[in-house]
Amino acid sequence: MALLRKTVLKILSAVNYYYRAVSVFHHAGKTVLRPAALVNFKENEQAFLTICAASFNLEPDYSRGMWQKEISVTKLPYAMLLGNSGAVVLHDKVVVESVLDQRRLSLSPAWRMPAFMLKKRKAGLYSSVFHFPWAETSNYHWFLDCLPRLVVLAQTVQEPLTLIVNANMPQFQFDTLNYVLKEFPHIDVAYIRKNEKWECEHFLMPSFVANNVSGYLPKEISSFLRNKILTGYRIDPKPPTRKIFISRSRASKRRIKNEVELLPVLERFGFEVVFPETLSYREQVALFHESRIIAGPHGAGFTNTFFAQNATVLELHPATAVKPHYFLLSKGLDLDYHYLIGSEADEKLDFEVSVEAFERKLQEIV
Repeated sequence: MALLRKTVLKILSAVNYYYRAVSVFHHAGKTVLRPAALVNFKENEQAFLTICAASFNLEPDYSRGMWQKEISVTKLPYAMLLGNSGAVVLHDKVVVESVLDQRRLSLSPAWRMPAFMLKKRKAGLYSSVFHFPWAETSNYHWFLDCLPRLVVLAQTVQEPLTLIVNANMPQFQFDTLNYVLKEFPHIDVAYIRKNEKWECEHFLMPSFVANNVSGYLPKEISSFLRNKILTGYRIDPKPPTRKIFISRSRASKRRIKNEVELLPVLERFGFEVVFPETLSYREQVALFHESRIIAGPHGAGFTNTFFAQNATVLELHPATAVKPHYFLLSKGLDLDYHYLIGSEADEKLDFEVSVEAFERKLQEIV
């Protein structure tokens, strides 16, 4: 029976099919850099998070406080890195912490999805921060899931290290990665393809910093990243004066059905209607850095509030899908966050916003 089980495991691992997982939370090779800390919320913030929790069937519920997870680096011997996901495999088990948590693991290409991958052995010290499929092209997951882990490595590892990254990363990811690494010559970069898996003699696994469904980052990490990226893009430190409305009218979902009715109100209050997807990433960073008020429907465009300075944020949500990601991002950055809830969403998450309520909200924040 034991021999049969071992044979089955070998066959399954040969096609990268993993049905078991392991946690390294108590691993002997772990170094804790910052212990877990409780983030508390004011009464009005708790009220908003209660609405968000109801939208997610109470998963997660941050209304009574959010635990900022401990920040750590774990050294693993002969760990396997999967190029199709960024997941780490140890003794034929997927390491849960390498894909954030159990929920992400169940959705990861590393979990119960057979894939033929070329195995390569690598001597030396390696690490990785990429996270598929979430951060493959996404700015939200790149800036809040991936780069914070790189900060953890850059600020703690002094010995020569090779960072493994996606071979086909988008230009904005390539650029911002290099801006962060510019002052860390001991960190080299190597590129892995999706059909490869690398067995690393020594592998350093940095913990994820942000929680699931949360853009909250500790100040020392967000400040470090912002400064590196703003400097890299050569963004002038201008006082924030612009008022922008992020339009999703050209998107395929999460659109405001009656956005055309909001346009006269926006014009009256001096807002620019912007389409971030039409701008270079440098232009997006500069736009948000220069903005005093940022408004719009929930969507990836709000990720760029990461580069705002002392901004007021107004996020519009459908009644049936109120999400806390950008409230928590704003909380970590000390931005003034406001929200407005519209109608129920349709199958594409499109919804309507009351013109009168929208105008009242703008009067409140402008």
